[in-house]
Amino acid sequence: MSSIYFLNFHQDDGGTLLLPPQCEVKIACRELEGVQQALFSAIEESLYALALSGMDLRALDGVTIALDTRQAACALQDLPDGLTPLEMTDHPEVMELARTVAVKRGDDFRFHIVLRSGLALMALSSERAQQALACGCIAHEGAHVEHEGHLYRTFPEMYGRALECGNRSRQTFLKALDVWSEYAACRSSAQFRPEALEDFDGVFCRALVESRCEAEKWIANYRDGGQAVEAFREIQQAFGDTFICAGYLLGHLHGLELRIASDAPGTRHLLSENPYEGELITKLGRVLNGLWLSEFAWSSLDVFAPIYDLICELMALHGMAFARHGDEWRVILSDDERKTPALKDFLMSKAKEPGS
Repeated sequence: MSSIYFLNFHQDDGGTLLLPPQCEVKIACRELEGVQQALFSAIEESLYALALSGMDLRALDGVTIALDTRQAACALQDLPDGLTPLEMTDHPEVMELARTVAVKRGDDFRFHIVLRSGLALMALSSERAQQALACGCIAHEGAHVEHEGHLYRTFPEMYGRALECGNRSRQTFLKALDVWSEYAACRSSAQFRPEALEDFDGVFCRALVESRCEAEKWIANYRDGGQAVEAFREIQQAFGDTFICAGYLLGHLHGLELRIASDAPGTRHLLSENPYEGELITKLGRVLNGLWLSEFAWSSLDVFAPIYDLICELMALHGMAFARHGDEWRVILSDDERKTPALKDFLMSKAKEPGS
């Protein structure tokens, strides 16, 4: 049974808190009434704390506490049964704790935070580590509200319709947008749980190693008579997810004014073994920092094109390049194991040749 509460925010004396006048808190899990009230109070305190830290939550629609975050998010977005938005591949060892989704309210879009019930209960725990995890996750989702709200105000046309990507692959361009989204949210919320750096370091390393294996698997599958379209889709997914994980890591590092070389030992070691990949991640860090510094001066969605290009470079480095020609995609797949910039340049040039 669900319980619905309403938060009416009060401004500080200077009227400077960036909060909506009101938002809804829905507790869609079976907890005793006293526990539900405690959860509501914890959410209220968390949102005030984020606003007092300077976070802009004016685009917040509400907060839902649910047993299944994906199901609750799809219901909020009114998606047809069986239809889910493009997102990261699920991993058995990872449980999603929270997500923030755009929801249409009248003619506008607002942003709704969905928290897994177990995470929300951690906010009431007497154990500091559990409280810190809950605090960090809520801050991360609040940062999504801030940056997605700004993105919507800047480019309202990108919400509620299919994104126009021109000659770019829509799948990879959406991944590029997600890289920025997670980078910005991590950079804005890093101070609330600095110890998360170790987790982000490990997650990126696993994602990079797994994406290499995925590329090899799908290219081998193609060589064995498989469909190029499958390799095209799955390799984009794997390396797009890797860059999203890099966005988490780089955002957290930059938010704490730290560096891979001195503060992310797993990533430092992994990239030192492959300097070509290391160079791409270094470039990604520069691009993301540049976007952060220019966030209020963006003129078009082309600002995300450099992220897209870097994802394409990493895919080409591992054997796949593609280019659009009219209504068709030209895909080049190679099982060459040298993994050098020369291979990347060769594949990308071949993909763009007439008649490829």
